[in-house]
Amino acid sequence: MDMLLQEERDGVLLLTLNRPEAHNALSSELADRLYDALAATAERRDIRVVVLRGAGEKAFCAGTDLKERRDLSPDEKWAQRTRGWRINQFIWRMPQPVIALIHGWCLGGGFEMALFCDLRIASPDAVFSFPEMTLGAYPGSGAAIVLPRAIGRAQAKHLFFTARRVPAAEALQLGIVEWVLPREQLLDKALELAEQIKGTSPLGVGAVKRMVNLGADLTFDAAADLNDALRRPLEATKDYEEGIRAFFEKRRPVFRGE
Repeated sequence: MDMLLQEERDGVLLLTLNRPEAHNALSSELADRLYDALAATAERRDIRVVVLRGAGEKAFCAGTDLKERRDLSPDEKWAQRTRGWRINQFIWRMPQPVIALIHGWCLGGGFEMALFCDLRIASPDAVFSFPEMTLGAYPGSGAAIVLPRAIGRAQAKHLFFTARRVPAAEALQLGIVEWVLPREQLLDKALELAEQIKGTSPLGVGAVKRMVNLGADLTFDAAADLNDALRRPLEATKDYEEGIRAFFEKRRPVFRGE
């Protein structure tokens, strides 16, 4: 069985974690496959949006594969953990927006991966938790960096310290997810968002994603410099010329990422 399914739909890449028997837990092999797929996609102009989801009825992703970890040495455990961190950093920096479709369990490293996606759509049965504190571990794939920025330090500490389970409705209130919809509507919503994104400039989307993700960690002056560095090159692109021309010709622009 292929543990990572890939399907292209008119500029959208659907990536499905396909280990339903293990709640789509990230084994080393699956993590490597996912990273390779994302890295290859980042180089493609024809893929404008990535949608990430989990197979089966029970989980988006239950995090790191603990059964695999059980027989690993400390160094091997660290290597397994860094695979998830590498994926999350890549999602954070890749030019295409990544939309997570979350149902059922979204735990530990799976929760961390969802946080690094650009947009999150959950079904009402989704449950979020960081169980690491009950295992003597630590959410080391970046959640302690991004979650406080999303929901505030106190709320993030509460989730980390207690390992409590957060249902979808509360996740929406906290700002962990942007939409909660019936499970059968998740993909339709993602494709609707993708269609809207596809009507905009891919170079502009990539630049503003980078600015939003990185700017909050910079001083104002450094953020202003990055803002100019990202904005100015766009004015010399064919897409910028096409956007201006389409505006005056009162038509929809055709952007090519050039």
